[in-house]
Amino acid sequence: MNETITAKTIGTPQGGLFDNPWPPGFPAAGQRVALFAYEVTTVDGTAEDIRTYHVGPAETEARGPIGTPHDEPQGITVAWRGCGTASVVRVEAPPGAERTCDVTPDDRDLL
Repeated sequence: MNETITAKTIGTPQGGLFDNPWPPGFPAAGQRVALFAYEVTTVDGTAEDIRTYHVGPAETEARGPIGTPHDEPQGITVAWRGCGTASVVRVEAPPGAERTCDVTPDDRDLL
């Protein structure tokens, strides 16, 4: 059974957590996208397991770690992880809120 996950439409390993790689109106339902995980592994010296998902254009797809984990000034350790490709099922763009989309990953084991 293919499950969907919710992903942010901003944030890519190439451009950073606040990068918006999309022209207006994209991504769209049915579109193939690259799917990335952003992991927070420590917060102020304490182990954490926080992960958010982000989509970028399909041609930016990568597998495995993208770079090495690194410390941020806020006291967290973060890393981008490449998670392959996915298909957009639905896009949500509520007024005044962050645009997200539901995607079906090609390989659920990568998440």
